[in-house]
Amino acid sequence: MKKIIVLLLIVVSSFNVLGQSFVGKHKLEIKKEMKENHKDFYFSKEVMGKSSFIKFEDFDGYRTYLFVLDDDGYCKYHMLMCDYSLLKKMIDSLNQSYEYKENLTWYDYLSGKENFVIRIKKEEWYFSVVTKKLEEND
Repeated sequence: MKKIIVLLLIVVSSFNVLGQSFVGKHKLEIKKEMKENHKDFYFSKEVMGKSSFIKFEDFDGYRTYLFVLDDDGYCKYHMLMCDYSLLKKMIDSLNQSYEYKENLTWYDYLSGKENFVIRIKKEEWYFSVVTKKLEEND
């Protein structure tokens, strides 16, 4: 029973993070927002160079959040990597919150001035939820 409650809390907190886009925000804003409003994640590391990103992990090891940065430290896109045990609830939540297109792709037209595309990418051991600005070719 404890395991079910923990998984449910993890899933619910994942949706809170997905409910906002960090695309276009500076890394300092992202760190502050994550620390203040997503306490189930802790700052893991920052890498600056050819592939710059900041990384947050949850305390249970089910989720990792990467914010991929441009040369000036602004988020180009973000990726939430999750254990497959969270996949069904994640898809259900995305279906409720965003417009489903096809091939595990959703559009977020509700975030204000900018539109976003959200895609689930399945990997061997985990799946990723990638959020980026909606481009003309998406």
